[in-house]
Amino acid sequence: MIMNSIIQEDLKKLPEKPGVYIMRNEEDTVLYVGKARILKNRVRSYFQNTPHSDRITVMISQIDHFEYIVCDSEYEALLLENNLIKKYKPKYNVLLKDDKGFPYIKVTVSEPFPRVLLARSVQKDGSKYFGPYHSTWAVNTTLEAIKTILPLRPCNKNIRPASGGRPCLNYHIGLCKGPCCGKISEEEYAAMTEDVLTFLNGHIHTLEKKLHGKMLAAAEALDFEQAAVYREKIKAIHVIEEKQKIVSVSDDDFDAAAIEKNDVDACLQVFFVRGGNVVGREFFIFEGAAADSDEGIMSSFIKQFYAENYVIPPKIYIQCMLDSEAEQEEKEFLQSWLSGLRGGKCEIITPQRGSKKKLVEMVKMNAGIALANKASAFTGNGQEQKALEILQEVLSLDHIPARIEAYDISNTGDSEINASLIVFVNGLPYKKAYKKYNMKEIQQRNDVGSMQEVLRRRFTAYEEKREGFETLPDLLLVDGGAGQVSAAEAVLQEKSINLPVYGMVKDDKHRTRSLVGIFSEGNPSVIDNRSSYKEFVLKDHVELWRLISAIQNEAHRFAIQQNRKMTQKRYRLSELDNIPSVGEKRKFSLLKHFGSLAAIRNATAEQLAEVKGISPATAANIYAYFHKEGH
Repeated sequence: MIMNSIIQEDLKKLPEKPGVYIMRNEEDTVLYVGKARILKNRVRSYFQNTPHSDRITVMISQIDHFEYIVCDSEYEALLLENNLIKKYKPKYNVLLKDDKGFPYIKVTVSEPFPRVLLARSVQKDGSKYFGPYHSTWAVNTTLEAIKTILPLRPCNKNIRPASGGRPCLNYHIGLCKGPCCGKISEEEYAAMTEDVLTFLNGHIHTLEKKLHGKMLAAAEALDFEQAAVYREKIKAIHVIEEKQKIVSVSDDDFDAAAIEKNDVDACLQVFFVRGGNVVGREFFIFEGAAADSDEGIMSSFIKQFYAENYVIPPKIYIQCMLDSEAEQEEKEFLQSWLSGLRGGKCEIITPQRGSKKKLVEMVKMNAGIALANKASAFTGNGQEQKALEILQEVLSLDHIPARIEAYDISNTGDSEINASLIVFVNGLPYKKAYKKYNMKEIQQRNDVGSMQEVLRRRFTAYEEKREGFETLPDLLLVDGGAGQVSAAEAVLQEKSINLPVYGMVKDDKHRTRSLVGIFSEGNPSVIDNRSSYKEFVLKDHVELWRLISAIQNEAHRFAIQQNRKMTQKRYRLSELDNIPSVGEKRKFSLLKHFGSLAAIRNATAEQLAEVKGISPATAANIYAYFHKEGH
């Protein structure tokens, strides 16, 4: 690797001490912040002929100079690294991004009469925090349950029990024990607070057993009214319990984290398990990190997430195998660091079998779902303008494509052939302009021919200035490759309309991969496919990939929606309804087997009898119906 003289000289000065290093480009912009147990070894590794991920390789090529800060320990270096990452948000760090604060439940145990509150952040104020929860709704649901089962005071009044006074409405309706009026002693209130803490720690069965004992004791004392109160509290516990998923027969407290990737991004999902129940979950998208190792992403997550999270469980289960010597060292360091933060032992474990392994697999599956949803939910995230600017540059357009039209074909065999036209304006779907087309000319499966028919009809409507068709798009996208692009261009040529046309290509996993069309020379992302058309791979342009994925998925969704309506209508309304021996099930089986009513009409009795649920006698009746005189 070629290094400038500044880097060469600075490498010689690196100490064999722990610390933090900061990589910068020519404009002095921070590219990357990292921690090192030995600065000399870690920083030098970037400039040696050792393999790196694509993202880090690109980063290294941009380094103009670096700086470093020596620390007394690796723990100090970790804290400084996290602070600098938050400060600079370097482009090439794996960043833990989230647009909201985690909701927690806060119990003010430092007060003589503690309260239970929703908190948006964890403070070192002597209170106990529980969470994080996946939503404010989950927190409020839990708080409502606590009010019913263990009614700690909801107000922030200065408590002076000896002063007496009148209790408020909460006391009269059973949502407060009235500590402000001396209705409950500090000792009794403390016992109730301890039950709340037991409940929030996830040990629901412990609290349920305790309340059950009190209910039986009250019944034995013939205090049936009080026994009924305890019974209702137990019912409230069951309601909460049903909303939480049991994942373990034990009462373990732990977090479970796993990673899934697509071509561009990575998603890490984490489940928060308390007392064997999933009490919350969250996911994080690491943009452009698909090429990074799972181990590196997991390490970055643990350092960034738990540095801000006051609630650290005794165990964290992950799917990554930390086999190498360096990974083992990192794992041991993280365990030691987490244990220090927790004030007790914290282990990082990769389960090999049993319920924990199954749970981690479930977490990984949920990460994949979250990633897919995130990829398709491009709209509304504020990246639309940037994506359109990239699209303009990639396609060498004269202006930003503010209005984009996209087309997709859907069919069921040789029947129910339809097309969708969707419109995106300024990077967002404009559903008022969506159109659906049922094929008139094309009667057999022919995607290229269907594409030409729908485009002719669309641009004929433009020529005739029909309402809703008066505006031409800045860019036309079709679902498919070079064949569909060529078909679209032929129609535009017929109509003497000059528009840029590109095809949206999917990979073998049905995910958006590239754009196909005519591109300018010299673009490194363009692949020559030995024709007049070239393929532009989208994975290196995250915002653009998300936009094109959103457009392609929306066009497909709208086309499929219409196709299903047509299919359902065909199944409901059929000439088969006139045959007495053919009910709904047999009608469905016949149409599914043959694909169309015409095919059924032309089938022999023997062919009809091959359909599941169609007896030879029924087949004969169907054949006779379609071949009777005058039919």
